[in-house]
Amino acid sequence: MIDQGQALELKTRLRDRAEQLRDEVQRTRARSLEESPGNVAERARDAEDDSFATLVVDTNLTEIERDVDELRMIDSALQRINAGTYGTCVDCGREIPIKRLQAEPTAERDVECQELYEKTHASARTPSL
Repeated sequence: MIDQGQALELKTRLRDRAEQLRDEVQRTRARSLEESPGNVAERARDAEDDSFATLVVDTNLTEIERDVDELRMIDSALQRINAGTYGTCVDCGREIPIKRLQAEPTAERDVECQELYEKTHASARTPSL
């Protein structure tokens, strides 16, 4: 199990990352308002410009969604730290190695359970070739 010093270090990293993500969401949101379909359409000269405008807006929304998803994972990790369950796999109850938590502070599963989860919970949002 992780000690209090490690938990404090990871908690600080999680909070710092959450602050960074909130700033990114604000900047992307502000940029999205400037690049709204209506604003871009006014400048669009042809169908290709219009398609590009739609792509820009969709990309901004995807960035915000990705950042909000990560913020949720950070909030969940902080809740687990406060509850004293951080570092314990949510599926099997085994300890998550500190090196994994240092590499991915939001990890809620050990490597084996995460691999199984990814195989059995593939979603339509998961990119594939």
